[in-house]
Order: sequence, then C-alpha cells, then structure tokens
Amino acid sequence: MIPNHMRTLKVGTRTSRLARWQTDYVIRLLEAAWPGLTCEVEPFVTQGDRTLQQSLPEIGGKGLFTAELERALLEGQIDIAVHSLKDLPVEDAPGLTIGAIPARGDAHDVLVARHRHTLETLPSGAVVGTSSPRRQAQLLALRPDLQVRPIRGNVGTRVRKVLNGLDGYDAAILAAAGLIRLDMEDVISDWLPLDAMLPAPGQAALAVQCRADDAATLALLSAIEDEAARRTTLAERAFLDELGGGCSAPIAAYASQLNAEGRILLRGLVASPDGLDVFRVSGTGTEPTLLARWLAEKARSQGAIRVLSQLPAEPELPDRPLEGQRIVVTRPRPQAPGLVQRLKELGAQPILYPTISIEPMEDTGPLDEAIGRLANGEYDRVIFTSVNGVAIFWERLEALGHDVFIFNDVPVAAIGPATGEALREHGVEPDFIPDEYVAEAVAAGLGDVWGKRILLPRAAIARPTLREHLGARGALVDEVPTYRTLAAQPNAVPLSVLESADVFTFTSSSTVRSFVKLVGGPAVARRLTSDALVACIGPVTAETARELGMHPVIVAEEYTMEGLTNALVAHLTQ
Repeated sequence: MIPNHMRTLKVGTRTSRLARWQTDYVIRLLEAAWPGLTCEVEPFVTQGDRTLQQSLPEIGGKGLFTAELERALLEGQIDIAVHSLKDLPVEDAPGLTIGAIPARGDAHDVLVARHRHTLETLPSGAVVGTSSPRRQAQLLALRPDLQVRPIRGNVGTRVRKVLNGLDGYDAAILAAAGLIRLDMEDVISDWLPLDAMLPAPGQAALAVQCRADDAATLALLSAIEDEAARRTTLAERAFLDELGGGCSAPIAAYASQLNAEGRILLRGLVASPDGLDVFRVSGTGTEPTLLARWLAEKARSQGAIRVLSQLPAEPELPDRPLEGQRIVVTRPRPQAPGLVQRLKELGAQPILYPTISIEPMEDTGPLDEAIGRLANGEYDRVIFTSVNGVAIFWERLEALGHDVFIFNDVPVAAIGPATGEALREHGVEPDFIPDEYVAEAVAAGLGDVWGKRILLPRAAIARPTLREHLGARGALVDEVPTYRTLAAQPNAVPLSVLESADVFTFTSSSTVRSFVKLVGGPAVARRLTSDALVACIGPVTAETARELGMHPVIVAEEYTMEGLTNALVAHLTQ
C-alpha cells in the first residue's frame, strides 16, 4: 500500500507522440506496481521541440529537451519527469536525480528509405537525413559516397519526409526503439548491426527523474527500476563523460550484461565527423565506471584525443540575451502572457499593448451545424489553424453536449505546435503538423484528399489560401467562421511609452492593422517605429507591415512565438 498523500503523482512529459508513449508506459508500470496510485500528466514544450530550424549541435545540445521539465521539478509543479535517457546530461542537475531506469528497449539504429533500400543498396550520392554527428561519422565511414544532411522534427515528420521524397531526402537513420514504440516498425528498410552503427549512450532507455530529497517518490520509483539497464547505461554514459563529449561529439557506446554476476561488455567508439578516423574499443568488467574510464583512456591513446580536441565547442548564449530591451507586445491580452513571460526570462522589459481582441461569432448556427455533422460521421478530417479556433470550437462542442470522443475516427491536423498543444490539452493527438506553419504546407502534407470532406473551423477574416489549395486537389471543404478578430479598445499605454520602445512585435496581419488604427494612422505608426526594430512572426505579417509604411527588420523563420523570440535573440546577439 502507498501513503494517502502519495496517491496522486504529477508526471511531466514532452508533448510529442513518442514522449507521450514513453510517459504512458512509465505510468502503466507505476500503477501496476502500486494499486491505488493515480498519475496526472503535465505536458511541456522544450527548447529542443521549439527550435526546429537548426541542428542540435548548432543550438547547444546539453539539456535542450530537459531544462523546462527540470525547472518544473525543482519548483514543485511536478513530482517526476520522464525522459529519453540519452537526452539527459550525464551529470544530475543540482537537487535532482534519476529515480528509476526501467527495462531498456532495442538500442539499434535503423534505416528508413524510399524504395526499401538498405544501407548497402542506397545509390551513390543519395541524401541521408540525420542531425546526429555520431550517426553521420559512422555512416560516412561505411559509405563516403553518400550525402548527409540534417533532418529535424518528430519521428513521424522525419519518416514522412523520407517516404514522400520531401526536401530531397532519400533515407534517414532513426532509433529502432522509437519506431517500435509508435507501431511504425513496418517502415524500417534495414536494421543496422552494432559493428556498423553503434548507438548513442543510453539509447532506447528511459529515465524517470525526481527531486533528490523526495524520499516518498524515490520509494515508488524503486519498484520499476531495472538493475541491468541501470548498470549498462551507467557504463555508456561514464564513457561519454570521461571523453568530455556532448551533443556535438561523435561518440557512441553500448554495453550489455553478460551474466547474473553483473559482468558487462562495453563497446565504445570515437570518430571524426567526416568518418575518416574511427577509433573502436571494447572490454569487460564488473564495475561500470571503472570499465568506462579504462576504455576511454584506451580510445584517447589510440588517437581519439586528436579528434575530440578539434571539435567545435557547443554554443552558449548569454543567460539573458535581451537584457534591457523594451519590447512592445501587440497580441490580444488573453494570449499575451506566454510571450510576455518568455521575454522577461530573456531579460527584456515587455510593454503590453494589445491591438486586437478575439470574440466568438455572434451567430453560432453554422459552427453548431458543422459540429452536428462531425458527430454524425460526415467528415473525413478536421484542420485547426489557431489556438483561438481550438478554444472557441471546444466551447461550442461542450455547450452542445459533445465531448472528445467525437474525434475518435476522424484524423485532426494542426497548423503548428501551439495549435497542436491546444488540441492535446483537450485529449486530441494531431496526426499531422507541418514543418512550416503556413496554410500551403498543411495542404501539401496531407496526402491524397480527393473527394475527402474536410471541416475547417477558422477566423472570419482568414486567408482563403488553405481552402483554395485543398479544393484544387479535389477536397470538399467546409470553411466555418468560428471567431472574429476585432480592433481592441483604446489602450491605456500612452504614446510616450511606445516612443521609448526598442522593438515592436507583430504576430498577425490583424495586429499590424489594428496597431496602426489605435496609434492614429500610418504616419504615427511610421514615426513610432522609425528608430526601433520591427519584428514579425512571418512573411505575411511582414508584408502587411510594409504595406502600411513600416520596415520589418526581423522576420521569424519558424512562425511561432518561440520562433519570434529566437529571431529576436539571433538578431540582437549577432
């Protein structure tokens, strides 16, 4: 039995489909071990999830997928966090520990390729996607005639890019465990043996992290600990640590337990990024850390130290790169807190100047009718293009007495990660989120839509682009106005405050037009922004700003709030 005060455990997780599978798996283990225990899931979007336009080494590899979860643990928002072990830095964050490592999955890497090519049959010059220096080095050591190109996105996105021939990819290397966990094993065209592709330290293992002083939670986690997984991954991660390797280091390691007495076989590898120099070591022992230390020294003596000394240092941004910048936020007041908080974390002084408000349609009849048709199974797909659309759609859904089960047999697409997260909060997992968060990318990525009946709940003033693209491909689109975008009421912030701003941010064409109206017209808007930077969330918003006489200098490549802040940081720290 468990103590009453521990009957509910708050579990933090990333929001990807794979991360949710891993979290659900850990929850099943815990609830089976402790009858009466209830686990509540708290989703988080990490920096690694938000920054999809650069490879991991370019943005700094350590903690990219863990920092937000670790902060929530330390602040007591959650009790445990579920990670892929290979994403965790080797050293525990102060105050935290790995409370359990459950039984490990298959650690092999695999090839996913169009036309079912194997690594041996890939044609010379084929483009293989991977953002891992470890995989790149081993691939080029075997096939120097191939081209390696970074590829980002979740597992489904990377597979889709390869199988649909998007962006020129002919193949990609992925972890077998992720595909198996997502029931996507059928896309594997080649299993790569360990002597061809040694995995990352900790690959296929899960880590359940908690506060180091939380004895009650540690006791619960002890029930799902796998001793062999703990000892073998400890050896692998110690090998990485001894060599001083991080995300940008082509270092691989894999350990297996040989007998019940705990004897371990550890294989390690260090390679140059071009694959020309490869150093392999192996050995057995009963003490994981000592074994790793011995093999790391062996690798250094063979010449690995020369390779490691030539690797670029992982980039480190200043803790508060926007220190002192006065940044105007023009988002609607209810949607502004996330951006305002992020700017504060980066050191900026946000000035909230909402220029629009979001209101449900006065006549809800068309939306109510569409929800009724959805309940009757008359739609083949639903596409959401904004967080606002999700929120207002759900208000009407619940008002009409329906619930999330209305989507049981209907795939749902989201235009971007924020909209996808809004759907997950209501219990719907989007089956498609494009890599570029625009209408054209949504339409292009949905595959064959000929004859499909698609529900598109949107803003009343939304661009017709998505409807037109889908219609041109034979889809039957019901575009239903869900909410109105209205100019905000006159703002309490005086123009003198705006005159002191360093940056004006705009997150939609509506925020631009309403800003111009609120401040007194294009001439005033041009004057206010003439000595400041104008930052726009994407090219459509930037074009609207230009039409109204402003001069956008910063245009985000990723059309999200995080993409906008990343663009600000990149511009102001270059």
